[in-house]
Amino acid sequence: MEKSKLFITTYMVDAGKRLRPSTFMELTQEIATVDARNLAFDDPRLIAAHNAVWVIARERIVFHKMPQRYDTVELSTWHKGLDSIFFLRDYSMKSEDGESLIDATSSWVIMDLSERRALRPSAVTDIIPAEAQIEGHAIESSATKVVIPKTLTLSPAGEHIVRYSDVDPNGHANNTRYISWAMDCLPQELTFEKSLREFEINFNREARPGEKVDLLMASDGDVYYVEGLAPDGLQVFICKLTF
Repeated sequence: MEKSKLFITTYMVDAGKRLRPSTFMELTQEIATVDARNLAFDDPRLIAAHNAVWVIARERIVFHKMPQRYDTVELSTWHKGLDSIFFLRDYSMKSEDGESLIDATSSWVIMDLSERRALRPSAVTDIIPAEAQIEGHAIESSATKVVIPKTLTLSPAGEHIVRYSDVDPNGHANNTRYISWAMDCLPQELTFEKSLREFEINFNREARPGEKVDLLMASDGDVYYVEGLAPDGLQVFICKLTF
């Protein structure tokens, strides 16, 4: 398990001085990278052994209480082993007093860099163990497939061109960017005044530099769905935001 104490600075928060949900994803991405490196199954080792990298497929985040600017928190993460085709990783953010603030679970695949496709888990178990690093869960059940109810109709909500600020070392839009694209589609009075309580997302296709992603949205009370489509009509991502 990897742990890190963090000080919530001004650039990490929104207009309400609450931790941005996208910032939480950025922090978890970094601590996951550190933990994978310490466990000897980070991207450089995967590239050397299999010409492959980690790619996130699904994530679920539960926001119990948003940290505020100038809070000190502890973030932890651990490898939960293999579930079907997915390698699992959980995260937990707590206050200085040990209060649970945010819990998350994520599901990952290993992508072959040459073919741009997922490898079978059995192909990389020489490096990545199928067993959990430790016992325990932040969220016991794995992240699931996000499905828009048939009673809802998606409407156009804008578009996003993948630019310099979106792209990570793997050459595609970083997974932490999609939550910002989605929240920018929502009514300002919602995102500025209310806190996100839960976020679920499926990453279904990479978005490369220069590509246009069409954004569509549907809502049901305090629950919002945002879908991103590539120019060929294939789904880049789909997410569910609950306020």
